[in-house]
Amino acid sequence: MIKRLIKIIIILAVAAFAISAWMYYSSNHRVDKVRFATTTVTRGDFVNKVQATGTLEPQELVDVGAQVTGEIKEFGTDLEGKRVDYGSEVKAGQLLARIDDTLVELDIKRAEAQVAQAEAQILSAAAAVAQAEAAVAQAQANKNKADRDMQRAEKLGVGDALSQMEYDQFVNAAESTAAAMQSARAQQQTSRAQQANAEAQLQSAQAQLTRELRNRDYTRITTPVDGTIVVRQVNVGQTVVSSMNATTLFLVARDLSRMQIWASVNEADIAKVHPGQEVRYTVDALPNETFTGKVNKVRPNATMSSNVVTYIVEVDVENPERKLLPYMSANVNFIVEEFKDCLMVADAAFEFRPSPEAIAPGVQLVSPEEMGEKETLLWRKQGDHVTPVRVLRGHDDGTRSVVTPVEGEELAPGEELATGVLLGASEQAALKEGENNLFGMNRPKRRERSTGGAEPKPGQSTKGGRPGPPPM
Repeated sequence: MIKRLIKIIIILAVAAFAISAWMYYSSNHRVDKVRFATTTVTRGDFVNKVQATGTLEPQELVDVGAQVTGEIKEFGTDLEGKRVDYGSEVKAGQLLARIDDTLVELDIKRAEAQVAQAEAQILSAAAAVAQAEAAVAQAQANKNKADRDMQRAEKLGVGDALSQMEYDQFVNAAESTAAAMQSARAQQQTSRAQQANAEAQLQSAQAQLTRELRNRDYTRITTPVDGTIVVRQVNVGQTVVSSMNATTLFLVARDLSRMQIWASVNEADIAKVHPGQEVRYTVDALPNETFTGKVNKVRPNATMSSNVVTYIVEVDVENPERKLLPYMSANVNFIVEEFKDCLMVADAAFEFRPSPEAIAPGVQLVSPEEMGEKETLLWRKQGDHVTPVRVLRGHDDGTRSVVTPVEGEELAPGEELATGVLLGASEQAALKEGENNLFGMNRPKRRERSTGGAEPKPGQSTKGGRPGPPPM
């Protein structure tokens, strides 16, 4: 009985050892099939484009400000009779807001009083001028009589007919009337100057009145153009203060059915952009719709940020349905060139170079001397192997290229082309153990990084790689 039990134990041990050996051998010596990373040939429209981002802007934005200081008393109404606010449609001359005009009305009354006072001064000055002119006329008459009397006295002379005293009286009368004449003319000039001054004061008072009346008009904030209110920066009860620069109260977009995109284009691509060029763009709010526009101009002034130079490109766009709103972000594509119904292949397929074991048996490879100047090889996947396809490589947008099979070759949409080799378990194990790579060069062993003779600091590793925390 014991012997039989020992035999059973020995048989089970041998069986277990055999199973373990088989599993170990299988896991380390199984043969993996070659698996290829592939890309698919496609047919479609090839578009070479310059990509950029930008912001939708109104083509014409009118700044409506305040030129007087005061409190916002009320808002106006829009075309629908509602209080003006963001998005309100307005017509030119329509009231947007009203500023308290109490102080302005007081200034108007003060200016009107000054005008009335100046007018009264003009009337008084006119009367004084008339009086002075009458005095001049009277003095002139007196002087004329004295001059005639003096002439008769000079003819008679001093003698029996005319005494010396009487002669002296004629002389004094002539001199006195001449002096009176000068005084009357001086008074006349003074009166006329006072009249001119009164007239100037009237003009000044009238100008001040016109100014105050204009200020009253300024308390009514109106829109100068038809458009849509895109910004309202004040509320009822808020006080606006006028300064050298008019305070902005509203921004009115003149016509939102026509807008612009201001796109930032890198200096490396700006030479590919020109006025009149077609533009296709999308916005995040409508990701499934593509809109079109045309380049208006390239602004010559550049901006630099983080050593990157960009130029602003203005793109004119139509917005008849008002789907697009100001300041939306736009993903812009400037169409450089476009070709219809082309075969296209990902650029990664042109970099693949298979090992001899991966090439299908019996394939006759073409030498580089036998290929044309612009010809290149692509590798079509056929089962566990690849076969070459000669093509002409055309336009490239950085991710894919247009290809044309050379005469005698065929390439159809949907075919798979190899772009690389996916390693199996045994190959990965070989790479891990430093063994030969079946599809490439041996991986070199990493040298340990030296500290230059210095002791490693906390956080510094002497084993190479990134610094890590000190060992615990």
